[in-house]
Amino acid sequence: MYDEDDYEGDVAPETREPVKNKWHTDELANEVREILAALEAPPADGEVMDTFQRTIFRGRQFGVDGRGRVVLTCRCILESEGNEDAFREPFVSAVAGVCGDEFAGRELELIEAFDRINLVGIFETMRALEYFRLSDVPSVVSAVVRNKVRRLLSPPSLPAASKKGRQERKEEAKRERRALISRVVERKIELGRKLAALRDAIPGNKQFGWAVRKQFDIDDSSDVTEMMRVARLYGDRPEIFCNASWHALTELASSATSEGERRKFETRISAGERVNGAEIIRARATIGVRTPRSARDERANHIGGS
Repeated sequence: MYDEDDYEGDVAPETREPVKNKWHTDELANEVREILAALEAPPADGEVMDTFQRTIFRGRQFGVDGRGRVVLTCRCILESEGNEDAFREPFVSAVAGVCGDEFAGRELELIEAFDRINLVGIFETMRALEYFRLSDVPSVVSAVVRNKVRRLLSPPSLPAASKKGRQERKEEAKRERRALISRVVERKIELGRKLAALRDAIPGNKQFGWAVRKQFDIDDSSDVTEMMRVARLYGDRPEIFCNASWHALTELASSATSEGERRKFETRISAGERVNGAEIIRARATIGVRTPRSARDERANHIGGS
């Protein structure tokens, strides 16, 4: 059995040959073309095709509707006023980023919201400021688009005839949030199982890192290690992972949490008690366990003071 702590995400030299990603298949390309043809969308360039193929591929990896996300992304751009010229990157990725779980069930509102968001105008404003590097553009455009959509669609609209009281709405919002958290946890657990199986088959760090990037499009080795560790400990224990946040699960599975403390928290979670990650961290601190973060901070302070 290997130790996940040994995996540090070793990568091959930067001179490596380009890797053909899993979503670069004729099947996915044809699937995207069929969707675009059905929507009477304009021709998509290579970057847009790559984004849509990756969206469908990763949707299947996580058990979500990638095709629906592609359709909604196209509609938000092509059916909104003034965004006809934004059917290209970085705008397609930015719009796809808000077409997921956060606004599920509010598709028409989302499309209407883009009537008030000038995608190309966002980019022109950034260029006029002469502040952002070219490499920053995709992430900044995505952040701006998400913030604008949230302002337009929050708080969630209620039916005009709704007679719900404030407390009832609050409880409903809590239930929706817990359902969303559960979906995220379940997807990460499933991905963690797949990563752990791949790790068992590929013991070498460098080869494993290559395989993870190629099959799952994940570059962050800490995320990979985290998902594998949680899946190994709790992947077959729904009484735990169905009743805890991802943060709580990662802190429970951390090597900094003692076995005794872990069992205590597991008992509470199994009994239906809500336990959060901060509480687990505090419990470690009271028994003098150094967390990985505190150790790093200590080393940084030492270096800074030398």
